[in-house]
Amino acid sequence: MLDFEPKKTAGATLRRIMIILIAAIVMAFGIAARADSVRLYDQAGVDTPVVTLKHVAELTGDAALAHGDMVLVTLKEGRSEHTITLNMIEKALDEAGVNWGRVSLRGFNACKVTHLVEPESLAPEVGRAVAANIETPIGLHTTLTLRGMVEQYIHDSATLSQGELRIEFSDRDAKKLDLPIFGRSIEIEPVGINTLGRVPLMIRLYDEQRVAQTMQVSAKVQHVLLAVVADIPVARGEVFSRNHLKVRECIVDDDAILPVTDPGTIIGQESATSLRVGEMVSINKVKSPLMVKRGDLVNVRCFVGGLVVRTADYAAQNGSLNDVIRLRSDSTGDEYYAVVTGHRQAVVNSSTGPQALANSPQQGGTP
Repeated sequence: MLDFEPKKTAGATLRRIMIILIAAIVMAFGIAARADSVRLYDQAGVDTPVVTLKHVAELTGDAALAHGDMVLVTLKEGRSEHTITLNMIEKALDEAGVNWGRVSLRGFNACKVTHLVEPESLAPEVGRAVAANIETPIGLHTTLTLRGMVEQYIHDSATLSQGELRIEFSDRDAKKLDLPIFGRSIEIEPVGINTLGRVPLMIRLYDEQRVAQTMQVSAKVQHVLLAVVADIPVARGEVFSRNHLKVRECIVDDDAILPVTDPGTIIGQESATSLRVGEMVSINKVKSPLMVKRGDLVNVRCFVGGLVVRTADYAAQNGSLNDVIRLRSDSTGDEYYAVVTGHRQAVVNSSTGPQALANSPQQGGTP
């Protein structure tokens, strides 16, 4: 008589399936780790109407670099800007037969490409400044390499000292910048308006007032500073106290981020969002303190021509500094709008009167 053991057989089968799945996951992670990449920039500058993949993306690995000279678009005469999207690059790489098992596509959704006109085609400019020239005296701390000149330009543009910025270049760009500049004039032109994050630059090297070489590089620029961070978890709406905050070294890589550097300026104010331990506190994460609460009797000034009329009415909603809130007249019951200017203070003018805001849904106060 045969003795079947279905439970053991089922268990062995399940273990085999799990082993296969784990092996597949490990292989997938291994492939992803080895995969070459194409990372689209958010902006780029070109000195030619022919825009290639290496102009608009950071290419890592041989499989990606092999497509660096692939033409994406040719700018028409008179056109100085064009937008390259991830979808356009994906389609072009598909047509080129890229092996997606080896190459990953990532980065920004679109890249704004600016065609930089060569200086020979421009009318001469009187007193045109360059970053360096052969008449510059050489001192103990004079920069003698192109990289040093570019780094100094970035510091000057960000109006920060050398100790406050961290500047990095890719290996490819670092090789371009490892050039002596003695005896040459250098022109550095920004491509875009960023001073932090990815900062693309167009560089021209002159020999006897003629362009000898043109190159484009991108710097990764970070602002290193002492800023306020959360010392313990902070819930949204929670009032900041000294126990919530501490100061430590932080890194900012976006011009739009304004860090809080003094904890005393936000103690007693509310957090506009939840904060993790160690998360940096920026201005947009702090809720402005209420200057007027619903039901408060508010001193209101109304400017009419050269006259100032004063009254006192009740707030129909909460408001912070510069918020537009509704007020209710105590004598008539009518409502009107005013701008919060201080603690239980508001101003009415032509831009905040009932006619100006009757059709506007965007008042700053809260019910």
